[in-house]
Amino acid sequence: MGVAEDHVEAQSSAIPAYERLKSRGDATRPGPAALRAEGLREALASLLQRTDYRFIGIWRFEDGKANAAVHYDRENPDVLTAQEVPDTATYCCFVRESHAPFMTPNALVDERLAQHPARAQVLTYCRVPLMDSAGTILGTLCHYDLVPRDPQQIRSDRTQIRRR
Repeated sequence: MGVAEDHVEAQSSAIPAYERLKSRGDATRPGPAALRAEGLREALASLLQRTDYRFIGIWRFEDGKANAAVHYDRENPDVLTAQEVPDTATYCCFVRESHAPFMTPNALVDERLAQHPARAQVLTYCRVPLMDSAGTILGTLCHYDLVPRDPQQIRSDRTQIRRR
């Protein structure tokens, strides 16, 4: 199985685990025990190891904010969460509005991001929408980094995740 197929398989299995965490009312900040029990964070870390990206996460939108439901930082694996930010201050807003994947290999030269507040900090970004069976966006699965990276190693342009 290739990296792209592994990515789709890992993403598909991530949705039920995410929904179980969400149904417990603890999806935005799951504790270490919940993550170990579900294996979701470990699955994302394994997926991340197939790339040279620094970060991977499942993000969701709520009350105008973007929250990391599950997050993994290759350089700081003990850090379990990422900072909550306004949803318009992330590239998540492009995924949410288009219901489609969004990627940029280098935000500094991407004209679509000329006025975006994250442009100088998050240089590489590759996300796919996480949707329910009705097509409602629940959040995003993303790889991102503070330096330019090749998004083709993820191949998210062909992937959308729908919960059945």
